[in-house]
Amino acid sequence: MKTKFEYIINLFNNTYTFGAVSPDITYGEAPHGRIHINQGSTRCFEYNQPVDIETLNVIWKPWLGENIPFFFDSDNTELFTEEEGNWTIRFDIVASSFFLLSGWQEYFSDNRDKYGRFQYSESVQHRFDFTRLPLVNYYFDILRTVVEKAYACNITPILQTTQNAFNVCLTHDIDTCETAWLEGSYSAIKKMNFLTPVNLVAKKLFKTDAWFNFSEILSLEKSFGATSTFFFIPTNQPSGGIKNADYNLKDPKFNAVFKMITDHGCESGLHGSAGSSTMADRLKSESKSFPEPVTSNRFHFLLYDPKITPKILEHAGFNIDSSLGFAEHFGFRNSFCLPFQPFNIPENRSVSFYEIPLSIMDGTFSQYLHLSPDQSFDEILSLILEVKKFGGVLTVLWHNTHFSPHKYPGWKELYIKLLSYCHQEHASMQSCSQILNRLQHG
Repeated sequence: MKTKFEYIINLFNNTYTFGAVSPDITYGEAPHGRIHINQGSTRCFEYNQPVDIETLNVIWKPWLGENIPFFFDSDNTELFTEEEGNWTIRFDIVASSFFLLSGWQEYFSDNRDKYGRFQYSESVQHRFDFTRLPLVNYYFDILRTVVEKAYACNITPILQTTQNAFNVCLTHDIDTCETAWLEGSYSAIKKMNFLTPVNLVAKKLFKTDAWFNFSEILSLEKSFGATSTFFFIPTNQPSGGIKNADYNLKDPKFNAVFKMITDHGCESGLHGSAGSSTMADRLKSESKSFPEPVTSNRFHFLLYDPKITPKILEHAGFNIDSSLGFAEHFGFRNSFCLPFQPFNIPENRSVSFYEIPLSIMDGTFSQYLHLSPDQSFDEILSLILEVKKFGGVLTVLWHNTHFSPHKYPGWKELYIKLLSYCHQEHASMQSCSQILNRLQHG
């Protein structure tokens, strides 16, 4: 468990700015440090065994206005105690943090949907209904509080500044940008609207497709002082029954798109095609499909196999991935609202790239949960309040298709409402690479 403890403490140290303080934190059965964290009952992580979420004896304790679960403790006692200047955290926040961050439940589960994805319905987040809460940040806040008490100091979240209360990572997955004339027309005809198809086809014939709207998105975000990441799929060939792009990234017109994105201070990234999350050579080849090197990736359909994908991302040389979110539900798949380096379970080490966890996706609200834009905004606000507590990052995925009234009416207006609210609340709204650069270099 030593390596896993070091992994958690290293992440804790990278979550805050400590100044001159270097806290002495130990972990185990016998207290021997200025701050000691008790070890709970589980030994699953030492022997690489699955955690049975059906039999977990969860203890709930209040913290920061929420009841939060602790998974591996047997005694319902005080969260922490002090004796002669030494402090003890009496709940195993190390094991609980590692369980969630490492994706342990996914690694040992064979339950997948038809696309091969770990399902939200099978998760501990669903079973105990805490997907909206970044629990690891709560655990870290308990440790932060104890460090401040033990060392009479004040430590602050590393991405929180006097100018910015929290952070928003804006992203766009470009799955389709050539077929608004077809899909939008079909949607309009179902609603007995026969004029729209004429307009869409005419626009396609004499100008560009209504979903080829990069200039519109960039101008909108610029008006709020925001930047973003655009993820492109390099192939239009289906794979495993999943459609990839409806466009050809080699078309010369995309050179102007890439330049426009760069000129706006934004970022182009790879939307790894269906199949690339388990095929190292394919992902590496796709990463070379751009005029300039790309360092950020998100897999199409959020495909991610914890047993294979981390090494494939390392092999391809990516600095950033942003695939870890539940397609079926908004919230925090790894219960953390900051970038982190995932854990390679079989090799017992952290990986070289950073995960910027995905928090909300337009399709989650519109297609999976069948919520209206107004209902969706209420849910988004609940996540923003959580991220604000910790100076964290809310990662937003808004497809270019959802900026169009054709098939997706009302979702562009919701995006504008979100940007406006975040701007008023002094959020920093940036691309994936900009967020990571601030985390690493300040």
